[in-house]
Amino acid sequence: MNRIHWLEPHPSRAGATLRAALEAWGHDVVPGPGAGSLVLVAERPDPRLIPAEGSEILWWVERAEAEEVSAVLGLRPGWVLLQDRPLETAREALRHLRQRDLGSEGWLRQMLHLASLDDLLKVMLSRAISQSRARGGAIWLRKDNLYYQRAGDGSFPEAPLPRQEAAELVRRGEAFPLAASEQLGLLRLLNPQEPPERLLQGFEDVEPLLLNAWRLEESRALSFKDDLTVAQNRRCLEAELPQTVREAAARGESVALVFIDVDDLKQVNSQYGHPAGSIVLEAVARTAQRLCRAHDRLYRYGGDEFCLIMPSTGSLGAQKLAERLIEVILGQPVSIGGNRLTISLSAGVAAFPEHADGAGHLIEQADRALLRAKREGKRQVMVAGR
Repeated sequence: MNRIHWLEPHPSRAGATLRAALEAWGHDVVPGPGAGSLVLVAERPDPRLIPAEGSEILWWVERAEAEEVSAVLGLRPGWVLLQDRPLETAREALRHLRQRDLGSEGWLRQMLHLASLDDLLKVMLSRAISQSRARGGAIWLRKDNLYYQRAGDGSFPEAPLPRQEAAELVRRGEAFPLAASEQLGLLRLLNPQEPPERLLQGFEDVEPLLLNAWRLEESRALSFKDDLTVAQNRRCLEAELPQTVREAAARGESVALVFIDVDDLKQVNSQYGHPAGSIVLEAVARTAQRLCRAHDRLYRYGGDEFCLIMPSTGSLGAQKLAERLIEVILGQPVSIGGNRLTISLSAGVAAFPEHADGAGHLIEQADRALLRAKREGKRQVMVAGR
């Protein structure tokens, strides 16, 4: 019979269910730490919970961040599973643990079920800086013919790198390729004290994870892109706004939402045809994108409406940008056949937490403000609550 030691600093129903399953699978579950395999049930992975005994640990946790996983697995071989995972996953993890099937960088390799692309990059960069004893570093990922910085600590400028410049950095030994066969990305380290080539060999197991996460992100980006304009689509807004609001709440910051409507677009379609309406929408999206800050996000909400998420912004800042957009669009008539067509916009603004307590409420408040702007004469911005 296989003996498994059991520690449960934070008892839970999921912990009791796993223990019963282990016994049903023929394991002898022994309370307390000891030599060999250990199951540790906790709210989240915490290095302070690691006992002196136990050669490997299966963490059964309610939640976990990538950095927490890296911290505990860097101290003791193991596997971290969320308690909402199927029980069979825990059985498979125990089998891998006992066979030491963790790969040369098993602490990172086993994070597939937890980590997003940004999570993986963040932990990889931290590991690379630590092992090379560098003063800092950054990772760039390729998009089309440029490399964009996706993880960094300020050691290097965030400006995109043309592919030729990136290749030259690699040739001079100032950057190191990630998933070189796909030209996925670059790692740069500031004044490393140890040869980086050694740690890059340890990342070989991680490259498939990086490529999978990168491809998933690319396909997701395509599914979230509006077919006509440069904006993201409504599906993307509904996925991203709640996360943006949660992050703003955690930091004690504001986030503004702007609803933008193209005035009388139906009349344009009736008079000039739907291709003309498409030209107008494309012009509005291009101008809005140009006036936005780098971290603002533009979405086509549907029909003649756009939405703009503005992180770290209150209603006053969002109102000023919307007024500027209306002004610029009015001054840029669109050529439709032989005609010069003036475009006008209406906008509604709401901000969290000033006007709303969540993402759904924020959409409702901004939409109501937009309806007021349309009712009261168009070509203007209305702010929720005023």
